[in-house]
Amino acid sequence: MIKILLLLIFLLVKSIYLPLNKRKSKYYWKIKFDDKIPFIPIFIIPYVGYFFYVIATIIYLWNTKYINNFFITYIISYIFAGLFWYFVPNGVKRPKVYKKDIFSQLTKYIYGIDEDTNGFPSAHIFATLICSYFLAFAFPSHLILILSVTFLISISTVFVKQHYVLDILGGIVNFGLSVLIGSLFLMM
Repeated sequence: MIKILLLLIFLLVKSIYLPLNKRKSKYYWKIKFDDKIPFIPIFIIPYVGYFFYVIATIIYLWNTKYINNFFITYIISYIFAGLFWYFVPNGVKRPKVYKKDIFSQLTKYIYGIDEDTNGFPSAHIFATLICSYFLAFAFPSHLILILSVTFLISISTVFVKQHYVLDILGGIVNFGLSVLIGSLFLMM
């Protein structure tokens, strides 16, 4: 019963992203290194694959002892991120996409439905790390696969120009804080 309640809270908290994604960004934290990272449209596949990864994580963890910890950590991470996005609206300036290949067109479509906001911390990063963290505990024999998916999703965020490098660092920090606070919360 508790995991159903946590699932509902998870969905509610995750939905914070939607209204915050419609706001105007005030800050853009691009560094020189971001200009050296090429735009590689095929990486839109792992970028979009992130959404399936989160769903798959819930399915795979559902009947394990890790599901409640996963939800609590994920909820904490979205509360932290949502507060930051609200008080420090930031985003990513994206390039114009002119190529006509399917990956470029899919990237252009994603740009059209996902505003340039909520860049720092990167939800793709902190959520992927949370998924991978708990999947690694539940299924340690699949660690190579879990790490490979984590790596591909993470680098996709900069290769499709949905995030800056600093957004990734923010996602990593949010992940670490959320795991730490989640574990403290569970010890109570």
